[in-house]
Amino acid sequence: MRTNVLIAFALLALSASVSAQPFGQYLRLQGVPQSGYSEVPHDVLLDTPAMTVEAWVSIRDAHAGACSSIAGKQWTSAWWLGVCGTTFRSYFNGTASLKDGGTIPADTWVHIAAVTDETTRRHYINGNLVLESAETAPRSTSTSPFRIGSDVSYVFTVEGGIDDLRIWTVARTQDQIRQTMSLPYAPEGADITGQFAGLEAWYRFEGNAFDSWRAHHGTIMGTGISFGAATGTPPPARRRTVKH
Repeated sequence: MRTNVLIAFALLALSASVSAQPFGQYLRLQGVPQSGYSEVPHDVLLDTPAMTVEAWVSIRDAHAGACSSIAGKQWTSAWWLGVCGTTFRSYFNGTASLKDGGTIPADTWVHIAAVTDETTRRHYINGNLVLESAETAPRSTSTSPFRIGSDVSYVFTVEGGIDDLRIWTVARTQDQIRQTMSLPYAPEGADITGQFAGLEAWYRFEGNAFDSWRAHHGTIMGTGISFGAATGTPPPARRRTVKH
């Protein structure tokens, strides 16, 4: 029965109609010129050699002619995820590690994931591989705080919504991303099958910026930031269908 459920979730995730904020509330950002974000204190487990960062997003690039930050731990020396126009961009090893790949459509709920295993960078959108490129920059890290909706070296916030942002200390495979991207929250102690092995932080944004998985809690800072509800007004320009 459990296998059938996971297959059903995976098929749903791969459907061309995937455009739904998955569960409960989400982090709502007004974007430039506002600069609201969630800031999480530095921890080495939020910046590991192999890692995966994923989230559900319904956003637009609010910094015209440049890029907007989805999340980052100092792009100049560590990792960062963002959108440039509609292009999905990531860094994992500082300035020299820039990788572009995949399209994040404006104001449409999609699932994004960026993965590095120190050898290869991969981007996924709705569980589909949209970038595979060799890592060429030497590994670097940062002791800066981690921010959602910003970066300590690039405070240009996206406009729209972010939900279920998760950080893993492992490079997840495409199958693993597909199997869990649409699953509802499960407490750490309930993961008896190990499907969330390597998960270090899970930000559900249920009215706060807490890490629901461990204790990497965030603090809401700046202006132009709030929480939207799945049954309330969607992010700009487009209504969405909510999965139950």
